[in-house]
Amino acid sequence: MKFNPLLSQLIFLLGTAICLAACELAAPPPPTATPLPTPTLPPLALAVDVREDAIIVPIPIDPPSFNAYLNDTGYEALVGELVYGALAEVGPDGNYYPELAADLPTLANGGLSEDGLTVTWRLRPGILWSDGQPFTSSDVAYTWQSFKDSRIWAPGFDLIDAVETPDPLTAVVHYRQFYPNYLLQFGGNGTGVFPAHHCGPTNQMLFWDCNFEPVSTGPFVLDQWLRGVRLTFAPNPNYFVPDRPLAKQLVFEIQSDPDFRRRNLERGNAHLDLWPEDPALTFMENNENVTVFVTNPARFVLRLVPNLSAFGSADPAKPHPVLANPKMREAIRAAIDVNRLNEEAFLGRAIPTDTELSQLGCQLAPTTFNPGVSIALIEEAGWRLTNPDDPIRYCQGCGTAEDGTPLVLKSYIYEEFGEQLVTAHRLIEEMLLEVGIKLERQVVEGRQLWNTWENNGIELRGNFDLDLWDDGYYGVDPTLYMADYFDPRTIPTRDNPIAGLNVSRYRNPTLSGIFDALRSPLPTNRRRTLLCELATILQQDLPHMPLLALPDRYGINLNLQGVQPHIYDTVTWNAAEWQLLTPPQE
Repeated sequence: MKFNPLLSQLIFLLGTAICLAACELAAPPPPTATPLPTPTLPPLALAVDVREDAIIVPIPIDPPSFNAYLNDTGYEALVGELVYGALAEVGPDGNYYPELAADLPTLANGGLSEDGLTVTWRLRPGILWSDGQPFTSSDVAYTWQSFKDSRIWAPGFDLIDAVETPDPLTAVVHYRQFYPNYLLQFGGNGTGVFPAHHCGPTNQMLFWDCNFEPVSTGPFVLDQWLRGVRLTFAPNPNYFVPDRPLAKQLVFEIQSDPDFRRRNLERGNAHLDLWPEDPALTFMENNENVTVFVTNPARFVLRLVPNLSAFGSADPAKPHPVLANPKMREAIRAAIDVNRLNEEAFLGRAIPTDTELSQLGCQLAPTTFNPGVSIALIEEAGWRLTNPDDPIRYCQGCGTAEDGTPLVLKSYIYEEFGEQLVTAHRLIEEMLLEVGIKLERQVVEGRQLWNTWENNGIELRGNFDLDLWDDGYYGVDPTLYMADYFDPRTIPTRDNPIAGLNVSRYRNPTLSGIFDALRSPLPTNRRRTLLCELATILQQDLPHMPLLALPDRYGINLNLQGVQPHIYDTVTWNAAEWQLLTPPQE
C-alpha cells in the first residue's frame, strides 16, 4: 500500500488555521501540506555527479521541505530523518532508544518527575552540527520556542510551559500536563531538533532557510537539490557514530512513473521503491532481483465509523435511530465478511483485525462473520422485512423511529484513497443488503469529509450515518490518539468544534477514568493493562468497527543491504547502515 496518512493529513488542513488563532487549545493531528517558499536551486549544468556506488531511491515528487513538522506527504520525513537527529527514537522492536540524548529519561533514573510534568534530557557530549558548530541544549530550547513563537502545532509542544538549559548538555522540559509520548517529543517520524544558529527567527519557521538548506546532526548532509531531478546526499563528516554512514552517496531521484521506477529497481539501477502499488507491486513480487518487505505489525487500520447521534444533529443527546443501539452496530459488524473484503478489494494483502491496538498483544476474542447472528439482532431491534420482493427492512415496533421507516444508511468514503476503497465500500453495501440494510454510498474529497465546523465538515457536523476510512498512530503509546477518538470529552460541538475527533459522538463514562489514568506516569505493565482494557471495551461497544490492517510495502533490490522498514519511523531511520553489495551492472 502507498503511504497514506489519510485522516491526519486532511484534518490538519483545518487544524493549521485554528492553531494560528488559538494554539493553546487542544489541537488536531499532525500537520500536512503547509505552503512553503520555493527555494532557489542551481541549474542542471552544475549538477553534482552521481557516483557508481550511490544508493538510488526514486520518489515520485520533490519533498515539500526538510521540515516534517510542517508537512505530511511522507517525503519530507524521508529526507528530514537524514539530517535532523532526534533526542530519542523507536526501533523496529517497538522499544525506545536514545539518539542525541545520552539516555532515556524515566521515573527509575530520575529523568521523569513523579508527577510527569518535568523531563530532564541529558545530551551526548561532543556532538557537532555538520558545519562544525556544537549541538547543545540551546538547540532543544530553540526548537520548542519556534513552535510557540511561530504558532505552529506539533504533538506535545503545546503542553510545554518552558525549556530550561542549566548547562549545554542538559535540557529540562516543563509540561503543564503529563504527555504520555514525551520520549518522542523531540523525535519521531522524520522529526528532531533544529539548529538555533542556522534556521532563523523563532517566529518564522515557515520561512526558514533550513527547511531547504539544512545543516545536519544525522548521518548525511545535503550535497545538492536539483528540483524535479534529484537530491544528492554525502556523508556527514561530523556524524557522531564512528565509521558511519556506510554509503558514500545517497540519491533521491524524482521519477513520477511507477513502472519506470519498477524497471530500474529490477535492473539494479535503483535500489528502494517506497509504497509500490499494482501493477508494479505484482511484478516486484515475482522478480528474483527484488524482495518486497511488508511491515508487521501494520499501522493503518481500515474501519467503519458509525454516527451514534441523529443525522445532522452533532448532538450525542439525540441518539441515532439505528446506530445508537450497540446491538445494531454488532449486527452490522457480523454481516461484514472481512476475508472477502481482503481478497477482493486488497488482493489478500491486508490483515484482518478487531482492534487498533493489536501491536500491544491484547487478548481479544476474534469477531466472526455470521449473517445469521446479524439478522437475529436486527429482528430483535424491531427492523423487519415487510415485502418478499423488497430486500430492505423497515421499522416495525423498533421504538426509535416511526413504523414504516426504511433501514437506509448514508455512508461516505474519501476519493483520495483510490479504487481499492471504492471496491471495499461496494462489497460492504452488498453484504449489508443481504441482512436487510440499504447502504447509500457516497464518494467525496477528504477535505469535505474532514473539514472544519465553519466549512461544514461532514464528520464534525454529524452529516453522515457511516464512514469508511483508515488511520493509525505513530510511536508506541496510543493514549492521545485513542483519547481523541473515544474520550467522551473529545466530542466536537458547535460551542467547542476542536474538542477532539470523537465524531461518533460515543459516550462511555468508564473511558474518562481510563484516559485520566493513562495521562499520568505509569509503569509499563500497568499502562498496557489499561490499554488492553480499553481495547476490550471498544470491541464490545464498537464506536469504530476495525476491519483490516493495511501494511506498508517496500520494494528492495537485493544489492541493497541494511534496510529495516517498520511502522514507528520513516524507512530512512537507519540509513547510516545501508550499503550496496555490488555496483549496478550495465
